[in-house]
Amino acid sequence: MKKIKYLFSFVLLLFIFPIFSQVEIKKSTEKIRINDKVYYIHHVKQGETIYSLCRVYGVTQEELIAANPQLSQGLKAEQRIKIPDKTTAKTKVAQTPSETKQEDDKNAVKTEDIQSVNTNDAENSAIKHKLKSGDNLVELAKKYNCTVEDILKYNPHLNKNSKLKKGQYLTIYPDKRESLQAENIEENTAQQDTLIDTITETLIDTDCNKNLYSADVLNVILMLPIKTNEINDNTIVKNQRSVYDFVEFYEGFLLAIDSLKSKNISINLTTFDVYDAQTLKTALNSSAFDEAQLVISHVPKNLTDTLAKVANEHKIPVVTAFSQETENIAEQNKYFIQALAPTALQLKKLNTILCSAEQNIIVIYEEISDTANFDNFVQTLENCGKTVKKYHYRLRGSRNENLQSELDNNVKNNVIALSNSRVFITDVVSKLNEISISLKCDVTVYGLPHWQTFEKNLNFDHVHNLNLSTLNLFFVDYDRDDVKNFINKYRYYYKGDPSQFSFHGYDLGIYFIERLAKYGTDFMQCITKDEASTLLQTRFKFDKISPQGGLVNTELLLLRHTKDLNIIVE
Repeated sequence: MKKIKYLFSFVLLLFIFPIFSQVEIKKSTEKIRINDKVYYIHHVKQGETIYSLCRVYGVTQEELIAANPQLSQGLKAEQRIKIPDKTTAKTKVAQTPSETKQEDDKNAVKTEDIQSVNTNDAENSAIKHKLKSGDNLVELAKKYNCTVEDILKYNPHLNKNSKLKKGQYLTIYPDKRESLQAENIEENTAQQDTLIDTITETLIDTDCNKNLYSADVLNVILMLPIKTNEINDNTIVKNQRSVYDFVEFYEGFLLAIDSLKSKNISINLTTFDVYDAQTLKTALNSSAFDEAQLVISHVPKNLTDTLAKVANEHKIPVVTAFSQETENIAEQNKYFIQALAPTALQLKKLNTILCSAEQNIIVIYEEISDTANFDNFVQTLENCGKTVKKYHYRLRGSRNENLQSELDNNVKNNVIALSNSRVFITDVVSKLNEISISLKCDVTVYGLPHWQTFEKNLNFDHVHNLNLSTLNLFFVDYDRDDVKNFINKYRYYYKGDPSQFSFHGYDLGIYFIERLAKYGTDFMQCITKDEASTLLQTRFKFDKISPQGGLVNTELLLLRHTKDLNIIVE
């Protein structure tokens, strides 16, 4: 069955990706006049060819290449190219909005097609200037024969003291429109940039209330240690989970892309199988990485820092999908995002919950390997006015009879067992259940996210009798309609049920690509202002970990098992 499931995964690959590569060419409405010639400005999409563009626009390949000499090296997605408009030989540029209305029936090309916006000087039209290192407002004003105030007027996100960001675009209305526009388009076409569509295009800035997506293809990279070179019949027979976990993550991610497509968000996805230093180097040297706007990854722990530093240098947000222990990397890399709440934050969250709980807090421990963190955990509880009892629970040579003296049958007893051991936790829960029944006392046991891996080893009745309340990174409510829809879609394509990894791949794809589309490449500045978002199984709320660092997810789910056999999610 696993073999069949795996094969279906890659059959879907063949099914989905042609959908994104076969782009229907829409004739651009953006035009510009250079001297006496009118050109369409066309934004090249993935899958378009020189032949198909010539057919849609009615030009020859020779005419297209003559207007865009760089095309002799081939057509690339995301290029902005000039295409001669052969429907008219000469077009008069509109002077004012009122004159435009009068001339609409006379002119072969309408003002809204040309995308000119007029100032008091009727010969001026906006251009798009891509900021370079060293640019400043005074020099830009000189270059385009305008004033600093003119630039600020049409770029309201700036002021005289703003720090200009390399790669950002400014709207500028220069004097001597025609010569400057011609110079600008020749320069920018070679750099795969363009004149600005001043009516419909919004500049990428830090205004998080604007939706920036304008049907451009988003370039996303996915890095996973699938190890396709090692997948064979022996792998399937041995049922090696490490392989299938990431395949299932990949499957969920593909379904996220399919869902985003229904929202008219187009994604150019490049997937790399990264499992060692050499495969990471190959990925980083790829041209796809040069154009990437977002990287979602899980690479070996010893390579995470390398990936983060390279992404930081290229200013590409990189999301680490699974690691909970990369806070030190997030502290030093502005473009690094940790998708799962850090371990230290989990203890802090538990402190907050217990500080709001009723009296009688008992901390049960086996051996203290990290004295500083343990003492800090207890001290934080004491600082919020709680009396904390510490109990050393021994698995061997002791029946832990003294534990019952720590419980009070007159108040609620809040117990936290600090251990990563499945055997230890199972024994503690069993013992607490026995005491709670004999003493008829109310006990609530609190656990950390790693308990989820061995929760199935705990007695079902014990879990509910002790109101087990665990912090969790993931939880799927199978009664939700969107969860049911995802499961049905997953079953349709992959002939099996989704795992936790499938849900996680879907959640990460939906969350980050939607925000890349909504906020632009500066989305990291905006998602910190978003409210917490609950996806299919994950809750996201990101905050900066340090002034110079990246972001970490600060959200965890608290699952409370109740005595009436329900689960409440908080």
